[in-house]
Amino acid sequence: MKKRFGKFLAGTFLFGFIAIGGLISLIFFPQSLFANQIEHGRFTIHYGDDLELNESAWRQVLDDAYQTVSECELHNPDLHFPVFLAYNHPFNQIESLQGGDVIARATAGNIVFKVKINAADRVIKTSESTVDLKVAIIHEMIHVLQADRYGLLAFSPLQHPPMWKLEGYPEYVARQDYLHSPTYSLASEIERFVKSEAPDKEYTFEAVSGHWMPSYYFKGRIMVEYLMDVKALTYDEILLDPRSEEEIFSEMLIWVDSQSN
Repeated sequence: MKKRFGKFLAGTFLFGFIAIGGLISLIFFPQSLFANQIEHGRFTIHYGDDLELNESAWRQVLDDAYQTVSECELHNPDLHFPVFLAYNHPFNQIESLQGGDVIARATAGNIVFKVKINAADRVIKTSESTVDLKVAIIHEMIHVLQADRYGLLAFSPLQHPPMWKLEGYPEYVARQDYLHSPTYSLASEIERFVKSEAPDKEYTFEAVSGHWMPSYYFKGRIMVEYLMDVKALTYDEILLDPRSEEEIFSEMLIWVDSQSN
């Protein structure tokens, strides 16, 4: 009886191990689940039969996104970006096993969009926000580049830099058009954040008009922006900076005060 029960347990564990391994393999290599693909530059877009792809619109937004990313310090001209349009596709449920109610995610070099996208409009509409499609693509591309530069294990769900460093840099690169607009002011953005109640809530801060996000994304972006554009640090140097988030934020507030004097 004990031997039979032991065999049953061993079989159960083996089945579970194979099942989990299979799911992980699909998350890392989902290409076989998608019937169609198009190649464009350093991108491959994968999509299902039920999706009518606006190729010209996608090509344009990918070109615009790549141009911005090519100017950042993590850019790797040899890197390829697989993009999976998973809305209403069985892979969406598999990918969701990683957790989190997200619009898109970068995992193991793949960029997965989990919601419906109209590339011609260049926006992603959710119940909470209107997200610029180019910004979303760039943000996820930077996550791919982070893992490429520093290693997948160093930038994984289990191990990664502090959230403000992890998400702040992708937001900083993705928002370059906004940061270089004629009326933009970093000091004003910092003051807007400080005066809000965003640090005490998860989803409350309006990063740009119509786009609400977790406050640490915005906080991380303005901190990275301060360190890179005011203090002239590189992202490598930011990652190595031993100071705490509170120390750097306090220093940044002192700088803001100096701008009004």
